[in-house]
Amino acid sequence: MRTSRYTAPASIVFAGLLFAGCAAPSSPTAQEAPTPSTSTPSTAAAPVSTLTDAERVTEAEAAVKAELPNAPIWKGMTFKGVVVDESEICVDRTWAPGGGPEKLGGNAGYVVVSFPAVTLGKPQDGTCAGYAPAAAQAPAKVEVPSEIADDQGLLVSTAFGDKWPLTVSYVVVHCEDITVAGRPLKVATADAPDGKTYAANGTAKDHGNYPDIDPIWAPHTSVFRSEDRHEPGHRCRS
Repeated sequence: MRTSRYTAPASIVFAGLLFAGCAAPSSPTAQEAPTPSTSTPSTAAAPVSTLTDAERVTEAEAAVKAELPNAPIWKGMTFKGVVVDESEICVDRTWAPGGGPEKLGGNAGYVVVSFPAVTLGKPQDGTCAGYAPAAAQAPAKVEVPSEIADDQGLLVSTAFGDKWPLTVSYVVVHCEDITVAGRPLKVATADAPDGKTYAANGTAKDHGNYPDIDPIWAPHTSVFRSEDRHEPGHRCRS
C-alpha cells in the first residue's frame, strides 16, 4: 500500500496553488461581510529626522568616521554619504592611496546609518551603489494579458513569493473531473505564457494528452518534483 507524503509541508506547495486556482473565490454576502473595526486607529508614527538630507549626510559621514579606532591604518580614509531614504544614509568608506591592509587603497566597504537616532550598522563589503533596503526589493509587477486577467484559475508569481515553484510568472489552472475504473479523479492542467497547456498533476499526465510541467518547473529542492505529483494527496481538489 502506498503511503502519501501529503504531511510534508514543502511537498504541498504546488498542490496549494492548484487548489487556489481551481476553487472560485466566494464573495461574502451582506450577512457574511466583516464588521468594520470600531477601535481607534493608532496615531503613533515612526519618528522622522528633522534634518535636511544634506545635514543627515554630513552627520552620517562624521559618525562613521568617529567610529573608527585611532590607528595608522585608517589614516587618510575618506567618507561619502548618499541618501537611501528618509530614514537611512549609506556611507562609502575609501582607503587613501596606498592604504588598507594590503596597501592597495580603494573601497573599504560601507556603513548604513539610521535616523533620527543616528544608529550605525555593521560595516559591509561592497559599495552603497549595491545596497538596496528591503523596501526596495519588492518584486516587479507581472503583466497579465487582459483576456485572462479575470480568470478564476489565474495564479501570479508575485502573490506567492518564494513559494512559487515555476519559472514563468503566471499560469491559468484548470480542473476537470474524470472517472477511471469507477474511480473519480481530477485532471489539473496549467496554461503557461508560452501557449502550452501542461499536466499539473499525475492524473493529467497519465490520463491526458498533456506535456509534463517539468520544462517550466524551477529547480527548487524543497518543492516536490514531477514524480511526486502522482501522490493522491497532491491531486487537484474542488
